[in-house]
Amino acid sequence: MGLVFISCDLTGRAESTPQLGFWAMRIVDGDTTFLDFMHGRVDTLTVGDTVHFQVWMFSEFNNLQEFRIVSSRTRSVEFIWRPRYELDTIFTSASDYDRGIFVMPGTSPFLNFPFQYVALEPDEDLLLTFSVQNTGSRDFNTQTLPIRTPIKE
Repeated sequence: MGLVFISCDLTGRAESTPQLGFWAMRIVDGDTTFLDFMHGRVDTLTVGDTVHFQVWMFSEFNNLQEFRIVSSRTRSVEFIWRPRYELDTIFTSASDYDRGIFVMPGTSPFLNFPFQYVALEPDEDLLLTFSVQNTGSRDFNTQTLPIRTPIKE
């Protein structure tokens, strides 16, 4: 019985950790294959490969506030976002698209975001990190998902 009361928020607020997921397809010379994600690692990419990501974010009790897509080394990859005028209709002016920072107005609990990721040079230790934050006030209002994306020649 004590566990039931410990998990309750007696202030009347409901909060949740945002959920983050994605699927990805590798596009090589017009051929498309789904990528296999095992233990936080993508199949090895080859220089010149393009990966199309479809990222989804959802927060059960709170609205989404910000998400980031960051590569550990910017010269090894290029991000291709939607056109700026489309991004500007979804995100606030506090966003920094060049750095992969997307700030939302905090009015929606769901976002589906497509983008492309182009492998530019070899890098065995490349890390792509997705993170999302909701409008909750507690420590669990952020979710982060790191993915290793090694690139070979």
